[in-house]
Amino acid sequence: MQPGATTCTEDRIQHALERCLHGLSLSRRSTSWSAGLCLNCWSLQELVSRDPGHFLILLEQILQKTREVQEKGTYDLLTPLALLFYSTVLCTPHFPPDSDLLLKAASTYHRFLTWPVPYCSICQELLTFIDAELKAPGISYQRLVRAEQGLPIRSHRSSTVPRPWQSLRTSSQRPQRHRSWHLALGMPRKPGGGSGPSCRRWEKKLASLRC
Repeated sequence: MQPGATTCTEDRIQHALERCLHGLSLSRRSTSWSAGLCLNCWSLQELVSRDPGHFLILLEQILQKTREVQEKGTYDLLTPLALLFYSTVLCTPHFPPDSDLLLKAASTYHRFLTWPVPYCSICQELLTFIDAELKAPGISYQRLVRAEQGLPIRSHRSSTVPRPWQSLRTSSQRPQRHRSWHLALGMPRKPGGGSGPSCRRWEKKLASLRC
């Protein structure tokens, strides 16, 4: 493959990501925005979930798009991209030992700390999230699930936390893996869904987008 060339899978993921971001400008927002976003995000989730490697491709493309946002000063797209990054990291089954994706992400989001509120605050939360994942991979997902299920948070810290596919193996627990997509991307949840502190915080951010 020639330098700069992309595979068919990368092109499809990029197209699905572009559709998720399409029409999010404040000047173009309409009453059908929420429904269209949910459908496009569901399509992106289905495409990425077919292979663990697809999550890494999506993360690369989210970071690339985020850098473009910084260069162009496209304020409207920063929050949706931040939510997509957060939810994608939560759902990523495995980061290769030699992967520097999270370090790239930390460098990228650090540049937004000089942007006005709420953008700098969102990026500060993401940097805290990334730092926790670098120290203990999977810790954020574990905390989210424990909060949703009303389980006590362990007081001690572990240096290594199993990723979702390692820690949740039973059929009754497996649907929890994809709930973070629904929370972060505004898709409707089933009755009795999680309502932990992490969930409520990101739901408030989405609510501010719809205003």
